[in-house]
Order: sequence, then C-alpha cells, then structure tokens
Amino acid sequence: MADVAARLEISTGAYGSWERTPAQEWTDEKLSALVKALEMTDQQGGWLFRLAVDRDPPYASPELWASSTPVAPLGPARPSGPAFPSGPVRPYVPVPAPALPAEPSSPAEPHDPETQAYLRDYAAMMDAVPLPSVLFDSRWDVAHVNPAFHALFRGVGEHPTAMPDQNFLRFVLFHPDAGTVLGDRETSWCLPLLAQLESALERYEDDRVLQAIRDDIADDPIMDAAYRCGLPHWMRITGAAAVHHDGAVRPLHHPDPRWGHTDCRIVDETPATLQDRGFTRMTLVLHEHRSAAPPSARRGKPHLRAVAGG
Repeated sequence: MADVAARLEISTGAYGSWERTPAQEWTDEKLSALVKALEMTDQQGGWLFRLAVDRDPPYASPELWASSTPVAPLGPARPSGPAFPSGPVRPYVPVPAPALPAEPSSPAEPHDPETQAYLRDYAAMMDAVPLPSVLFDSRWDVAHVNPAFHALFRGVGEHPTAMPDQNFLRFVLFHPDAGTVLGDRETSWCLPLLAQLESALERYEDDRVLQAIRDDIADDPIMDAAYRCGLPHWMRITGAAAVHHDGAVRPLHHPDPRWGHTDCRIVDETPATLQDRGFTRMTLVLHEHRSAAPPSARRGKPHLRAVAGG
C-alpha cells in the first residue's frame, strides 16, 4: 500500500480512504491515476475501468496521464489482459506469519482402509477417462490427475509452487505459461477462480494455505488492485455463476493439433463420498477445435506477474 501511495504522491491514509470507497464511486481521475501508478497498459486500464465502474477510460484526455516526475518500474512483466475480479470483497487484512511455512501440501491420505481403497479405485476410473480430469481439495491442492490432464499441460515449464498437478489455483494465477493453455486466461479463468477463492476465504478464514495465496495476490500491486476494485462489481453482475462453474464453457489451447484452439465445458462430477471429504472433481469436456492457431501468449511472460515464491 505504501508503495502505491508514494507513486500516487498521497499519504497511505489517503490511499486507504480511496480503497474504502466503493469502486463504482471512483472518479475517472482517481482510476486514471491508479492505472498510471501501477503502470498498466491501455488494455489493462480499460479492463479496470469497465469492471470497476462500467465505463470506458477517458483515453482521449491526455492530461489525465501527464506526470511531472518519472515513475520507477514496479517489477517485471505487466499482465497483458485482465484478471480483475469484482463482487463484495472483504478488505485484505494480513494474518500473522505461521510458525511453519504455509506451502501448499498434498491432501492428507485417509486412514480408513476402506476409504483408501475407494480412492484408489476412483483414481483408476479417472485414468480411464479420455478427457482431462483433476481431483482437488478445498485449497485447490491436487490429489489426482489423469493422463489426459497431463497431456493438456505437458508443455508448461517447471515452477516451484504453481504446477497444474500441484495446486490448480496457483497455476491459473501465477504460472508464466498458464496463458499458453488457458485461453482468455484473465477473464475466463482468473476471475472465476478469484471469486471461488473469495468464497473459500469466507468459509475457511483461518486456513493458512488459502491465506498464503491471498498474501501472494496482495504482494502484486496490479493483481491486488484488480482483486479489490474489480472483483466485487464483477461478482454482483455475474451472480451465483461467479462461484458455481459447472457447465461453464471456456477457451483452451490444446498442444495436440487434433484439438488445437478449442473450447471446453467444465463438468463437476464429484460423488457424495468425495464431496463429504471436501474434494472436487473437475472434468474438461473438449469441443471440436475452431482452428489450430497457436496461442498469442508469449512463453516465459506471465499474464499475471508471478510474485516471489508464488
């Protein structure tokens, strides 16, 4: 917050007052100043305006972008599109650092032999499905993926905490290569998952893994501004569909040319036995591809800047 306030040449108290103001009440001048302070591109600024206040930015007013002092860069790789969520988002309050690192961990193995046997059989069934399918828990920590899921993400590079078969939410938000597979990444994938994260934080406020993800969002000024300013409005417009994604159709870039640039329908097919344990199974039903054009995302350049350790 202090860094952004300094770039705006206002006090941290004044910037805190800005953040407490409902986004839809922000003036063009305030939003334009925030866009400039965060070094957003025209595309990013446009998304922030449309998501926060339902109008286009005043790009025809050059004086709004004038600056008497040069602004040092905030960091690498600005996002090339929006990941700007919107809906009543609670103010971010940092939690005390836990005694142990809050790294994502694999879901705990059940001690009940009958449950273990069920999960082994369920994994075997998932592996027999020819469509990409993933099983994850309430933290998006992945319990199992099938071969078709591995094939879909086979081209992404290594990442310490954001691999698609490790934590799916971290992959979508922080992996530099996510946009090479997830089409329209910011709008179609980041926004819905950020809405789900906000819902999960309301239910599991003290969960260290979820809080660690929120901390990493807060560490990125652009992503944090998007989360605070855009998500509440977007959630109000989208309604229940912002959190419940069963049946949603989203674009994909499959590395197999037989699929290529295509769409998938998200199908939630979690049995009650797994729902009771907090798991979700998500299957991506691939559609016949529209074209084999490669994705526009540049490898190695994240749409959403990966924060340190994210």
